[in-house]
Amino acid sequence: MPSCSSPITNHNQLNLLAEEREIPKKLTEEEFGLLKEAGYSDKAIEFYMNEVNVGSIEKPDVAIAYTGPCGDMMKIYLKISKNDVIEDAKFYYLGCPSAASSGSAITKLIIGKTIEEAKRITEQDVLKELGGLPESKLHCPKLALTTLQKAIAKYEKDKGQQGV
Repeated sequence: MPSCSSPITNHNQLNLLAEEREIPKKLTEEEFGLLKEAGYSDKAIEFYMNEVNVGSIEKPDVAIAYTGPCGDMMKIYLKISKNDVIEDAKFYYLGCPSAASSGSAITKLIIGKTIEEAKRITEQDVLKELGGLPESKLHCPKLALTTLQKAIAKYEKDKGQQGV
């Protein structure tokens, strides 16, 4: 996957990557040690390795992609009940392990919450769920949060238009 410094030029790249995913990641002891040394928590590494909630939702109520300032991209898919409870959340990403872990953390945090509860989630909530990230990667929770906020805004806009 591209690093945070790799520009993403086309949102279709995200969909192509999603279709090409094959097997879960496996880290060698050395790679695990390097991530730990860099400042990743065990939980952040676990989210990354196990690809927690990485995927798409067939017929989501909303799906939106966002490219952060570092060039990483995230696409969030939400399945929302009639009473505005987030029943399922998945994501795809192009980026670093921190982007992947942040996407996993935010989807874990929002499943089962109402839209209003999800709107109150902060970057600090995501960091707490992760158990920590390297200082140089603290922008990744913001990527996940901004993507979620854009998805919620689109959902509310679309829902409002349906009621007109």
